[in-house]
Amino acid sequence: MTVNPNSIPPNLEESQQLLTDLLEEVTRQSADLAGGQAEDLARGKTAVRCLKETTVTFGDPRSRLIPLTAEEFEGQGVELNYQTRQLMNQFDFYSLVLSVNPRPQENVIIARLECKINFHSEGNEAPIVHRLCPDSQWQWIVKSGVEISLGLDANLDIQAGVDAADLSKLVNLPQYNEFKANVGTKDRLKAFTVLEGLKYQLGKFELFAQGKDCSECFWRIEKPQLLGRSQIEFNLILKVPKGWEAIAFTGEVWIEPDVDWWNRELGDAIDALPGYLKDKFGSERTIARSFAVGQKEEWVGRHKIVLPRG
Repeated sequence: MTVNPNSIPPNLEESQQLLTDLLEEVTRQSADLAGGQAEDLARGKTAVRCLKETTVTFGDPRSRLIPLTAEEFEGQGVELNYQTRQLMNQFDFYSLVLSVNPRPQENVIIARLECKINFHSEGNEAPIVHRLCPDSQWQWIVKSGVEISLGLDANLDIQAGVDAADLSKLVNLPQYNEFKANVGTKDRLKAFTVLEGLKYQLGKFELFAQGKDCSECFWRIEKPQLLGRSQIEFNLILKVPKGWEAIAFTGEVWIEPDVDWWNRELGDAIDALPGYLKDKFGSERTIARSFAVGQKEEWVGRHKIVLPRG
């Protein structure tokens, strides 16, 4: 896979150290001043502390990992086609739901949330992402704010089910005609349900995703409004080499601050920073990635994810 250079994760340990150094420097500056200048620096100090205390973490991927077998599909009234059955003779299929839990501190403005997953190989084989959702073409429905059930049809294509009352909210959207064959009411969804209750309440965001037919995948959510205890769910349909008992993968998720907010809160303090910190206030991209906060987690070795059997 050719990795989009924008999907390369920042160095999160280095970012934390930069935030620690920045907090110490702004605190030192504020101690030497009084009046309005001290108040401005106090605001900058609060911004640095709040960003440093902002977290984003993964949920347990074992909690919603289910095998996808022909028998399970038939049990829900879905008869797989010939091509899909042939694929299932070559690979074991699984649905994996990854939960991401962002916890921004008060007043922190987020530019983007990004998540990258890399499945590890054994020899010449590795798990492959067969489908990922939401992806860029499905963002119109997740941006609508309605609650969705995701299912897989006989071709292992994604189908979306919504409550009958919510369907009327979708039919007037410009993308509905293009996707109406894949969207219906939950009670008439002719698909194997893999995720219920998917609902993105993130304001007017933009979503980008890549990774289909690869062992690496990536999501970017631009300008999310993260309120309260938001939870974001990503669904992966995986093709795993036959006979594997467990999979190993690395997950990285991070939040980048809004650059205008960050510069505004720090204000004149930036000019008085030592060179190695001031250098991080160059281009917007440099600023956002230098002060990103997040988590890297590895499910490897004895922490590999054991695959359930159907």
